[in-house]
Amino acid sequence: MALSELLKIVTPPDKPKEVPAKPNWAAVEKKLGLQLPDDYKRYVAKFGSGVLGDFVHVYNPFSRDEYTCLQKRVEKVCGMQRHFRETEDHPVPYDIYPESPGLLPWGQDDNGNYLFWLTRGARNKWPVVVCAGRDNRCQLFEMGMTAFLGRTFTGEVKCKIWPKPFAVKSRRGKFEAY
Repeated sequence: MALSELLKIVTPPDKPKEVPAKPNWAAVEKKLGLQLPDDYKRYVAKFGSGVLGDFVHVYNPFSRDEYTCLQKRVEKVCGMQRHFRETEDHPVPYDIYPESPGLLPWGQDDNGNYLFWLTRGARNKWPVVVCAGRDNRCQLFEMGMTAFLGRTFTGEVKCKIWPKPFAVKSRRGKFEAY
């Protein structure tokens, strides 16, 4: 499932917030030290900043808000995860970006869980990993970001870390810009 499939489920805003007319992806990627998946770039261009399904917040590299800006969240979330790896008895079972392969955050949900790419292999094939915010549970999904979002919102794929039942009709088709 690509972005086109997600767009069959969710209508993006007419004017996405915090998306420049000419996004400078090269500057974003230079700062991060890696190229980002194409479906993520297309998602940001279509949706901008906001909440999907009243639950998922996808970080936007062009946001000025420290809680939704990709670069600021990468620094904060990766720092927290590295700290947990050093101090916890049972840290998440993956290395953390900038290690490669490592977890690179791209979003979070309203329950404090984090959404990551596992930066292994080709960037457009990075799988998604959802990690619980309050313990070390993680679930790996061998699919890209937009496929993961579309398939979890339709119920085709189940994320064990998310509330049950997750894929309810009231979540589908919802995007609220902020």
